[in-house]
Amino acid sequence: MSRIDRMENGEERLTMKKRGVLSLIVGLTMALTACTGGQFSKVKEEGQEGQDGKKMVVLSVFQKDPVYSQAEKRYEEKHPDVDIQIKEYSQGEGSNQEGDLEKYVNTTNTELLSGKGADLIALDVSGLPVWKYVDKEALVNLSELMKQDPAFDSTLYEMNILDGAKMRGGLYSLPLRFSLDSLMGDAKAIEQSGVKFDDSTWTWGEFTSVGTRLAASGGHTYSMGNTPPEQMLNNLFVDNYTRIVHEEKRPVSFDASVFVGLMEQVKMMYANKVVTDAEVNAGDYFFAPALILSPEDYFVGPAMFYEQGKIYHKPLAAGQQVGGTFVMHKNLGMNRNSNVQAEAWEFMKFLLSEEGQMMPGLQGFSVNKKVNEKTFKDLEDKGAIESPMGSTIPVQKADISIIKQMLAQAITPQQNNSKIQTIIEEEAKAYFSGQKSAQEVADLVANRVTIYLNE
Repeated sequence: MSRIDRMENGEERLTMKKRGVLSLIVGLTMALTACTGGQFSKVKEEGQEGQDGKKMVVLSVFQKDPVYSQAEKRYEEKHPDVDIQIKEYSQGEGSNQEGDLEKYVNTTNTELLSGKGADLIALDVSGLPVWKYVDKEALVNLSELMKQDPAFDSTLYEMNILDGAKMRGGLYSLPLRFSLDSLMGDAKAIEQSGVKFDDSTWTWGEFTSVGTRLAASGGHTYSMGNTPPEQMLNNLFVDNYTRIVHEEKRPVSFDASVFVGLMEQVKMMYANKVVTDAEVNAGDYFFAPALILSPEDYFVGPAMFYEQGKIYHKPLAAGQQVGGTFVMHKNLGMNRNSNVQAEAWEFMKFLLSEEGQMMPGLQGFSVNKKVNEKTFKDLEDKGAIESPMGSTIPVQKADISIIKQMLAQAITPQQNNSKIQTIIEEEAKAYFSGQKSAQEVADLVANRVTIYLNE
């Protein structure tokens, strides 16, 4: 199970007050919330006219989403000639959540790959093989629409995020929101340890070295706690995804030798007391994975866990371009076979607009620059944040500048695939328990992953 899936299921084993605060710890809540369901809600067939001869745009989602419901209402008020219909997998009591999700994924695959389905599809549902849709040319390259649309001004958007979200040279999955992947740490204990490092450029290999020296300093026993080795392996795998899984050509290949290196690196982390799967009280380790959903998170998380906490850059994968890692939210794709692409694109632009991005319920940083600037200014003018524990945290202009810089430098999307991460977690336990060698496990993972990706 990935860090994001663990966050989805309330994974963090911390105190209730701290867990309630941290929308930013150890992975991020995916837009998917497991839902019970049985049948798709009834809507008109895609491609037909809506009510009173209106153009109908159908958006397919796994379950009801209040953000899209608000957007539907607001957009139709401004465009009375368009009928936005949300096709959702209906809820039902007592049904199997995993089974419902599997049915939804299978139905979406069948429709989209056969040239049918909704005009717009919410692609951030765990299990949807977006890469396969791109390979089969089932999705519209939104980069081309942006270039062809004279009304689309790219300077209004966080284009480093949109460029980073590209696949095969095009933007097929449009994120409406995103978060920043980072670490939070005990700045006071790190300073007292005397261990020096540059977190703006460090790699996971350097993190292991730094963690070994920190463990020897006596400040805390571990750099990270409460993390099983197979979960730590998945943490490194998502960062090294493009080094290991080669999707550019078919059939997809899996570099087992690089994966062996990751497993050995993780094993060393535990041997050197850099990471432990033992229960460790919050604040009794040097670092914790943190995903920053808002400028407030930058201040609240570290302050809740440490006397003098600080946000650090997440270590880079080997060969990864210097810059931040981000996680995409509210991802939308457009069906290439939609006969209302123009209307669907206009609705997508509304979702990207200031009005669309200011709707209640949206989490994460906006892809709209003006919305982010307003958020930064409001926070700076406020001058302080009150934490859920009742303390007041000052907000300095220098802190806002750091957050802005992190946002601007975010260029690498986190590659999450729940199916692959489940495979890794299942097979890697045999290595960390000493039952199988790293090569044996890597070969098993490579075989299962390539079968899955090439099927």
